[in-house]
Amino acid sequence: MAILTLVDGKKGPGDILVLVTSYEHPLSFAEILFINKCVLDSEDQYYPISSGNIGKAMFLNAVNELACGVPFDRVIERYGLKRKGSELDIVDKRKAASKIGSRPIERLHEVLE
Repeated sequence: MAILTLVDGKKGPGDILVLVTSYEHPLSFAEILFINKCVLDSEDQYYPISSGNIGKAMFLNAVNELACGVPFDRVIERYGLKRKGSELDIVDKRKAASKIGSRPIERLHEVLE
């Protein structure tokens, strides 16, 4: 079980940061949903749609692109999240990591082969 700590962000009033402490336990689906809710709330506070901003829709668009198979690196770059010194620190310990994700699956029959 993870500990999710909410703190004020640096963008301005209503900006929320979620600090995650999981002690190498996987995040549950509920925890991921809660983190996403905080991101949506924070984006809506700082970039409200009512003021003509894209706000939380930009986050949803990025998630939708991932769901539709757009490569992660392309999504990160498209939304201006690929900044020098802010690379993700990912340690992949999966046994089949080299096989998974080496190329996108484009057709259902490729999964079943």
